[in-house]
Amino acid sequence: MQTRSSAKRMNIPLANHGEGDPATHKSRPSLVIKAEGPSFQLPFTEQGEASPRIGFSNVASCIELAMEDNDLPVEELLVRAAVYARQLFIHQPNRRFVRVLALTGRHLRMFHFDRSGAQYTPPIDIHEDPHTFVLLILGISSMDEADIGLDPSVRWLIRNGRKVGGTLVVRKADNSELLYPLLRLDPFFCRSRICGRSTTCWSVLHPETGEELLLKSSWRSQDRPSEHIYLEEAVGVPGVVQMISCEPDRVQTKELRGFGDVAPPGFENRIESRVVIKRYGPTVVNFASPEEVLCALRDALAGHMALVKKGTLHRDISTQNILLGTPGAGPGNQGVLIDFDLAIHFKPDGVNAVADRNIGHRLFQSAMVLASGDVPYPLPHSHLDDIESFFYVLIDIIHSYDQSGTLRSLGEEMKLWNEYDGRRLGTLKRAFLIEDPLPKSIASRWPKEFLDVFYAFRKFLQPIARRKMIFTEDEPEEEQQDEWKALMLDADNHYNFVLRIFDEGIAALEMAEAKQAAILPPVTSPSPPAKASQYEATKTTLKRPAEENLKVEPASKRPKTPRPVRTRRNLPPPPVFAVVG
Repeated sequence: MQTRSSAKRMNIPLANHGEGDPATHKSRPSLVIKAEGPSFQLPFTEQGEASPRIGFSNVASCIELAMEDNDLPVEELLVRAAVYARQLFIHQPNRRFVRVLALTGRHLRMFHFDRSGAQYTPPIDIHEDPHTFVLLILGISSMDEADIGLDPSVRWLIRNGRKVGGTLVVRKADNSELLYPLLRLDPFFCRSRICGRSTTCWSVLHPETGEELLLKSSWRSQDRPSEHIYLEEAVGVPGVVQMISCEPDRVQTKELRGFGDVAPPGFENRIESRVVIKRYGPTVVNFASPEEVLCALRDALAGHMALVKKGTLHRDISTQNILLGTPGAGPGNQGVLIDFDLAIHFKPDGVNAVADRNIGHRLFQSAMVLASGDVPYPLPHSHLDDIESFFYVLIDIIHSYDQSGTLRSLGEEMKLWNEYDGRRLGTLKRAFLIEDPLPKSIASRWPKEFLDVFYAFRKFLQPIARRKMIFTEDEPEEEQQDEWKALMLDADNHYNFVLRIFDEGIAALEMAEAKQAAILPPVTSPSPPAKASQYEATKTTLKRPAEENLKVEPASKRPKTPRPVRTRRNLPPPPVFAVVG
C-alpha cells in the first residue's frame, strides 16, 4: 500500500548518513512528505534509542519554510535544499532525482537535483498563481514513484515498515525483462555525491542459473561512450571483468528536466546505464599473502595487455579497480581488472587525445599524466602510463600493508603522495623511480622475493618515465616523433618483460615456500587448537577505509588456499630502449 502525508519536522532532526558525515549530524527540514510504499522504510536507530517514525528513508520530499521578511539569498536556499536532497539520494538508492520546495508566506521556489547538478525556478507568487502552487504540491507527493524521482525497476517487499526482500528488473537486448532477486537489500557500493557518475552496485541472483552476479548502475557524461562497448570487447579475455548483459541508455537527465532534445548552454547531460557482470573476489588490498598480490596484479596486467591489442586503454588503474579472483581461480583469472567507465579507444600508430590528469586517481597516475596540465607539450595517455599505474598499485600495497595483509602506518613518502597533486606529485614520483632502496621499516615487512619484483619493475620504468618527460618539454621534432611511435608499437615487448618479472617473482616465492615447508617437521596427528592469547584475540587486521561508501563488502582476509601451479612462459629477452638524455 502506498500513502503520502505531510509532517512537521522543525524540532525533530533527521539523521544524516554518508561517508564523511559524523553520526551526530542531523538535518531539520521544516516540513516533509512522509511516504509508504515499495521504496520506503522506517528509519533505523541505534540500539536503545526510541524508533523514530520519520527519517530520510521514508520521505518523498522536503519543504523549507521561511518568513516573508527574511529574504534569504537563493544561494543559501540552494545549499539547504542540497543537504536534504543528498540525504534522500543516500537513503533511497533507487533515486533518479529529488525535488525540494522553499516556501514563504507569498513566494515559492522549486529546486530540482539530479546527476547533472541542480536547477531551480524563479520566485512564484502563490497568491497570484495558486494553480501552479497546488500542482507542485501534488507533484512532490504523487503516488506514482516515478513522478517523485524513484526508479520503478527496483522494488522492495515491505513488512511492518521494513524492507525484507527486493527485486531488480533488467531489460535484455531483445527487449524482454528479467527479474533479478536482490541478495542484499541495499547496494554494497554507492557514491554519496549528488552530481557525477554516481556509481551504484547491487548483488543480485541470476533467476535461471542461481549464480551471484553484480549489477552496476552509473550516469556517464553524454560525450562519453557507454562502458558496455569496452566490456563487449573484453568478452572471453582472462583477467578482465566479464559482462552478462547491458542497458546502455536507460534515461537522460535532460529528460528528467523536460529539456527535450535542446538543452540550455552549459548543461552537462548525463545518461544512466546498467551492466550485469560476473562477481569476483574483493579488491586486491584484501590479499592474504605476497603470492596473492603478485598473481592478482600479473593476471590483471595480462588482461590489460589483451585489451590494448584490441585498441582499448583503461586509464583508471587503481587498487579499487583490481579484484582478487574467485576462490580457486586458475592462472589467468587470479586478478581481474574492472571499471571501464573512463576507458578510450587508442591507436598506437595514430593520433590520440593528450593525457588529462583529471581522469583517474592521482595516487596511481603516471608522472607524465600528473604533469600533463603544466608541461608545454603533453603526450597522449598510453599503455605505458597504465603500466606505470600498476607499479603504483604495487607501491601503495608495499607501503600500506605487511605481507599478511595487515594495515600498517604509511611511510613519509606515501604521506606526501596523499597531500600533493599535479606536477608536484609527478616530480615526487619521478624522484621515487630513481632513488635508493626502500626504507628498512618498509622493506622488512615483505620477503626478498617479493621486493625483487618491485626493484625490477622500477628499473624497467626508469628510462621510459625519464624519456617521456623529456618529450613533454620540447616541441616534438621528426626524430622524437619517430621515437615515440616506436615506443607505442613496442607494447608487446613492454608487457612481456613486466609479466616475466611477475612470473619469476611468483616462482621464487613458491620455491621459498616449498623450501620452508621441507624444513618443517611432518605433522603425524592433528593437534587440538591452541587457546588464543589475549593479544591474538584482540589484534586488528582492519584494512584502510575505501574512498567511497562501501557498505557490506567483506573486510576479512580470505583463507589461504592452495593455488594452481603456474606454467612459466618462454619469453623474449628484455626490450632494448633507445633512450637519450
